[in-house]
Amino acid sequence: MTGRPLGYNGGVEEVSLGSVEGLLSFGAALRVAAIGTYAAAFVSYAARLAVQKLKLDRAATALAALGVATHTAYLVTRWIAAGQIEILARERTGDVLSGYDRFWFMVSHPPYTNLFDALNFVAWAMMVCYLIIERKWGLRVVGVLAVALALVAMGEASLVTDKQIEPLVPALQSYWILIHVGMLFVSYSLFTLGAACALLYLVRTGTPTALLGGVQAAVAALLLSLIGGVKLLTQATFEMAPGWQHQIQSRLHAGKLLDVTTAVHVMVQGSEKAVKFLTPVSGVGPFLLAAVLLFIAGAIVYFRRREEGTSALGYRLILSGFAALTFGLLLLVYRIVNSPEIILPAEVQLAPGEHGPFKLSLASNYALGLIALVWGSTLGFLLTALFRDRIAESLPDPRKLEDITYRVIIAGWPLLTIGIVMGGMWANEAWGRFWGWDPKETWALITWVVYAGYLHTRITMGWSGRRPAAIAVFAFAVVVFTFMGVNLGLTGEGLHTYGAG
Repeated sequence: MTGRPLGYNGGVEEVSLGSVEGLLSFGAALRVAAIGTYAAAFVSYAARLAVQKLKLDRAATALAALGVATHTAYLVTRWIAAGQIEILARERTGDVLSGYDRFWFMVSHPPYTNLFDALNFVAWAMMVCYLIIERKWGLRVVGVLAVALALVAMGEASLVTDKQIEPLVPALQSYWILIHVGMLFVSYSLFTLGAACALLYLVRTGTPTALLGGVQAAVAALLLSLIGGVKLLTQATFEMAPGWQHQIQSRLHAGKLLDVTTAVHVMVQGSEKAVKFLTPVSGVGPFLLAAVLLFIAGAIVYFRRREEGTSALGYRLILSGFAALTFGLLLLVYRIVNSPEIILPAEVQLAPGEHGPFKLSLASNYALGLIALVWGSTLGFLLTALFRDRIAESLPDPRKLEDITYRVIIAGWPLLTIGIVMGGMWANEAWGRFWGWDPKETWALITWVVYAGYLHTRITMGWSGRRPAAIAVFAFAVVVFTFMGVNLGLTGEGLHTYGAG
């Protein structure tokens, strides 16, 4: 299908659109290069744990810094392209823009206004913060977790439905977006690194592997159950949303309208709300259900008795659950890649504007990324338990880890506070009220309260040791839910739907 976007004005705009496409293509190459460099840095940091050599230290840091530099260049190209798209959108309506207007529109659309860009930005902010921590305290062992989480965030971004830059909706056309959102994302990055240091503290101080394994297995079982839903638990049936391709008219790519893959939505009878249509994925359910049951069994064994024999049994149960999860994940990817055309039941009423053909698609299923996250965290526990003595030997003094955790969180908490306050001021401008108990607002407040509790126990009550470290790790789980769970609609519809991808 060929054509021109609505409001197409001829040669000058075509040249501008061509420059935008060139920037985005160059940026995409930079993103791939950043991911590759981060992957090499991860290998170097991990190898450094096995072989204590200074050359590996320097190589890992150099690769991480190179990855950040490449990642920064990618975000800059994304920001410039977004600004050009904002200018073009206004020129199509006949607006005559002054030099100041052009400058404002170039900077008013930062690279974190949808879920795809937000995940990439958070990964970048986390790596920048990590390099500062490494420079100040030399804590390279955190690099393994930092780079791994950055890769997870960028990998999850690759599964986001819509990666395209669109002109900002009126509610987001404000200078507050540069302050409010940016501060929150940097605070989330600092909290992530604080949780990593707290987790290493728990390992360093001899927290029983059985306790860590029980928590890991319980969380893995819970998350897999939420992802799979009732049918996975009652019928061993796993369902996913098929995708459909449509075209957007906001800009051109190689002379054609741009194709976008989106999850299929249907209208529920008696409701005006469109919801995702789910279809069974054959063969995957039994593996995922087996993983859930094995993780639950491992958690029970670890929590009930902690003798050496039962600890070994718990480890074998989690290892078996990991194997089942691995087979299920591989089969899921195979089914998606080789999906035939899906015929919807005749009684299903599609959402307005949606039509076939429908196939399972990697780009329209967040469940794939979440299952991969469970897989990766389980692998991390299995390796930590296997090489615990070697990992513990490479960790610094526990007091240093505890101090770094505190310093990182106390740096992030004011940013979160200011970000929430600035969000209230923006909400008053956009919606006429400072606070409306929107799901995003509510969970941001919950995050603030949890971290305020951590600081209160440390500063006022004088807590130290494992209790505040456990709070820091739990608080990170709240951050993940605030950042991802709310945006993906797990708490219901709200006004903060721009990040849904």
